[in-house]
Amino acid sequence: MISLEDQYVTDDQMKAAYQNTRLEHDVQLDINSSPKLARLTRIMVTLGRANSHPDAVVNMMMAGANIVRLNMSHETEKWHAITVQSVREAGNKMYEFTSEVYPLGIAMDLQGPEIRTGVFRGDEKSIGYAKLEEGRLVKLVTDDIAKRGGSVKCFWISYSELPRVCRVGDRILIDRGAALLQVSCIHEKAVTCRVVKGGIVRDNKLVQLLDSMVSLPQISDRDTEHVKLASMLECDFLIMNHTRNEKMLYGMKSRLKQMGVTKICIVAKISTQQGLENFDEILNTADAILLDRNSIEVDVGNEKLFLVEKVIIAKCIKIGKPIVLGFQVYNNEKLNIDMNLIAHAVLNGVDAIFLKTGAMNMKDITKLLKDVDIVCREAESARWQKEIFDELSYKVPMPLDPLHAIIVGAVETSLKSTAAAIIVTTTTGLSAVLLSMYRPRCLILAVTRHGVVARWLQLYYAESVADWGKDIQTRIQTGIDSLRRKRYIRVGDPIVVVSGWRQGTGFTNCVRIVYVSPGHVENQIADFEPCW
Repeated sequence: MISLEDQYVTDDQMKAAYQNTRLEHDVQLDINSSPKLARLTRIMVTLGRANSHPDAVVNMMMAGANIVRLNMSHETEKWHAITVQSVREAGNKMYEFTSEVYPLGIAMDLQGPEIRTGVFRGDEKSIGYAKLEEGRLVKLVTDDIAKRGGSVKCFWISYSELPRVCRVGDRILIDRGAALLQVSCIHEKAVTCRVVKGGIVRDNKLVQLLDSMVSLPQISDRDTEHVKLASMLECDFLIMNHTRNEKMLYGMKSRLKQMGVTKICIVAKISTQQGLENFDEILNTADAILLDRNSIEVDVGNEKLFLVEKVIIAKCIKIGKPIVLGFQVYNNEKLNIDMNLIAHAVLNGVDAIFLKTGAMNMKDITKLLKDVDIVCREAESARWQKEIFDELSYKVPMPLDPLHAIIVGAVETSLKSTAAAIIVTTTTGLSAVLLSMYRPRCLILAVTRHGVVARWLQLYYAESVADWGKDIQTRIQTGIDSLRRKRYIRVGDPIVVVSGWRQGTGFTNCVRIVYVSPGHVENQIADFEPCW
């Protein structure tokens, strides 16, 4: 038998993967081992003016982006609508280039109940920003008349209760640490502050009151309008900014129900101390979690940040909810991201990496995506998947429902047969979600007839391909052909197939192993026997 893909074989830390203890696993890791070809960890990026046109989105897809984020705190609704259209157009272009459906997910990040600065137009020498110098005084005004007249001496804050909740000595952080102020005098519609840490503050940046008790609405009127826009644009994910408790999530789900919106995933962004304190109730209510590392670091301190990460990731894995970790790409206006932090997050079991790339151009973001892709694949190869599966399967309550039992059996089969992939046919996406919960070592490929399910699964440990054929064998063959074209499988590899015994929802009960045989590969030696 001719092995067509031998040149793509990787060792993938196989010697370490099947050790019986963590210590032996770590000892057997090989620093010269090649990483796995298929990345399991998803990547989410932010779109901005410099990287939102169709060609840029196509380049990001090819570099590895799985979900794009629209930040509703910036730009107009018209701009966001045009950007969504660009994403759809990019998907069509990808299909023309590759003959494959690429289900790129779209996440709308709501502004949420937050406080922001106004617009800096009060000084002709510094339009769009103010350079605050340490030791100087600056007045924060709540009167709307000053909304667009900001300068180094005075600028607007979007919280009318500021003079009533502040006390002399309270600290105010701007743009997650770009500048730090301390209240020195309180007026009727303003507070005067001394600049403790100087820096550049730009238009519409986040303001955090570190020592004051802030009362903000659960869901703002602007958020409601953005939810309607997300529904109209058929976005896949809603990110609830600054989630503080489960009431915010219940309120959002209630509004979605009133609008008749059912096919959208609610992601709770944890960015405050209050969100951490109520995390367990938030986790039970949300569909997924996004941990904003930079915002949390302000509240808990740099020395505790690793602990917060570890605890939240573990809780999400235990309950089976996706966990996304947010990373700041820029530091002091320079591109600066620690790849070791991303690697440790992947080793801890994070489902997705979120990169704040709104200000980056297409070339830089494409390079960054490729770098992150390599780091994720290296870290995934070095992760001891067996430990996660053993713990989760051991603690699952008995007796298992039939679908759950099939899923556990499929994951165990993939581990013991060293399968190259698991292919699952799914209608609702539930089978693929359950598979991803158990963190198999190999790639999961979900084959579905529904585009919204394919995009929703981009948040999980599963690739997905939308196939509109009705025959089950045809759909599975589509999955194998897709893996072959991406060079994720080679001749002779075992593949675990999970499917149903009849068409429709809730009939998944079949697990089988097939082996990849030589088949027709485009632009290579043509026409051997089919894959089956």
